[in-house]
Amino acid sequence: MLAFLLLPPLLLGGPRPPQQTDRLPRTQGASSLDLPPKLWKEVETLAGDAANRLAALQDRRGAFRLERARLPAPIAVTSLCTLALLGMGEIPGRTPKGSRIELALRYLLDNQIRDGGPKDGYFSDPADRYSKMHGHGFATLALTQALGQIPGGGSRLVSSAELRSSIRAAIRLIQRSQDKSGGWTYEPIPVGHEGSITICMVQALRAAHNIGFAVDDQVVHRAIRYVEQSQKPDGSFRYQLGSDRSSVALTAAALATLDAGGGYDSPSLAKGLAYLCAPRPSFLRPGRIPEGEGRFPFYERLYVGEALFFHKNLDRFSRWYESLVVDLSATRDSQRGSWHSPRYGEAYATAMNLLVLVLPFQYLPIHQR
Repeated sequence: MLAFLLLPPLLLGGPRPPQQTDRLPRTQGASSLDLPPKLWKEVETLAGDAANRLAALQDRRGAFRLERARLPAPIAVTSLCTLALLGMGEIPGRTPKGSRIELALRYLLDNQIRDGGPKDGYFSDPADRYSKMHGHGFATLALTQALGQIPGGGSRLVSSAELRSSIRAAIRLIQRSQDKSGGWTYEPIPVGHEGSITICMVQALRAAHNIGFAVDDQVVHRAIRYVEQSQKPDGSFRYQLGSDRSSVALTAAALATLDAGGGYDSPSLAKGLAYLCAPRPSFLRPGRIPEGEGRFPFYERLYVGEALFFHKNLDRFSRWYESLVVDLSATRDSQRGSWHSPRYGEAYATAMNLLVLVLPFQYLPIHQR
């Protein structure tokens, strides 16, 4: 259960790509998938176009524009866009879109509360009513993944020392906001709990631990137990303890979290994976679930991809990924090279799909098998 806290922290950052070229560089992880060369070419096209569109959507502050979003969440979306660009192998100060990452990091740092009060360390844009603790978790995750890629003492806009200080404060906020149940809720207070936020916090803590930050093992112990206790007899995972509501999205996210916790051979994982891989749209046609059918299809797609990719046998992931690429090619806006979410906007949908597409390339430390 606490395996990840017993593992030595990883070296900062993941495998570094060469200077950017017109083609997406492939890692050993990607080449180990048994997929046709034509499909890899399509992945390069989809991913490259999506990254270009994200760059075009960034504003002068570093946030990403959220036109036509019913629920604009700039902290969460900017964090996800940052992760997506890092997942493409972009490096601050070294590659063409590295400056976009620097600007996004600057936005996140400028919107972190650092006043010594009860919300010290919390990422919160005054104009953002929807990111809440999800946004905080994604921002913490983005900063941990960027830290190892920042050259030397820092870049033009962001110093390594500033990133480290920000991550430490973010970790402290997460740890003191945990409910006695082991979960977290939407606000940074230790009262209440909900599964998807708990999952987000565990992944942020895992990422921070992996690059050398101190994480309270009891916080993680309680959180993993919360996730495990949320599993229903059919293998799916509940929205929260005490609720009977479960979903494919939450089940996939829970499985990815248990993987992050180091429980690779746990009965909960095996049972959950069997539920996840039963014939259903998210597995058979992963890129075609519109909002309304699956309530959160982009979130679901990312975590299904992670759950399958982290499994020791890549066969299921290979089949799922091949179908995903075909579907995403058919459903994107061919003029913009992007996707759209009525809830959270174009930048969100595009970043989430890009994060799934680049899973096999393993540039993000959290996505390394």
